[in-house]
Amino acid sequence: MKRLQQIRMRISPATRESGFSLLEIIFALAIFAGISLVVMSLRNSVGIMESLVSQKLQSQQDTAQALQILTTDIRSAGPSSVGAYPIDAASTSSFSFYSDIDRDGVFDRVRYFLATSTIKRGIITPVGNPLVYSTSTERITTSIANVVISTSTPIFSYYDPAYTGSEQSLPIPINLSQIRAVKVSVYVGIKATSTQQTLFFTQTMVIRNLKGT
Repeated sequence: MKRLQQIRMRISPATRESGFSLLEIIFALAIFAGISLVVMSLRNSVGIMESLVSQKLQSQQDTAQALQILTTDIRSAGPSSVGAYPIDAASTSSFSFYSDIDRDGVFDRVRYFLATSTIKRGIITPVGNPLVYSTSTERITTSIANVVISTSTPIFSYYDPAYTGSEQSLPIPINLSQIRAVKVSVYVGIKATSTQQTLFFTQTMVIRNLKGT
C-alpha cells in the first residue's frame, strides 16, 4: 500500500503539470479568435482594393473609348446635309452639331448632353425628299455613365479662333460663330466602398472644317 501511494505521489505532479487549465484554454481560444479576425479583415481589405482597382481600370477604359468617339464626332463637324451651320447649339452641359459619323456622305445631327448623371449621345439622320432632321427620330445612347457634377468645371467649354491652349473660354451665352475648339471635362465616380472616388478626364478638340475661318 505504501509503495502504491509513493508511486501516485511521484506521478500526480507531473500529470498536473502536463495538462492545460481552463484559463489557459480560454486564453488560447481568444488569441486564435483575434488572429482569425485579423486575417478576415485583411482578406476583406484586399477584396475591396481589388474591386476598386478593377472599377478604376474599367472606368478608364470605358470613358477613354467614349471620349475617342466624341472627339472624332466633333473634329469632323461640318455643314448639315441641308446647308445649316456646322454647330447647332452649345451650352456648358450640351453640344449639338452636324457630323458625318458613319462616312456615308450624309451629315447627321449629333447631340451630346447631360441627363442626371449620364452624358448621352443623340443621333438624328435626315430623311425624306427634301431632307428633314426630325427630333422624333433621334436615337439616344449612353456615352459616359456615373458622371459627378462639378459646380466649378463645366462639361463643355468653347474657344474662339485665337485659341492656342491657354486662352479663356468663350463667355455665356455662347456665340456659335466664334467656336473653333471644344473642351470636354468630366468627373466619373467610382464606388467600391462607402466613400466615392472620382476620376477626371479632359479632352480638347479643334473643329477641322472651321479651322482658319
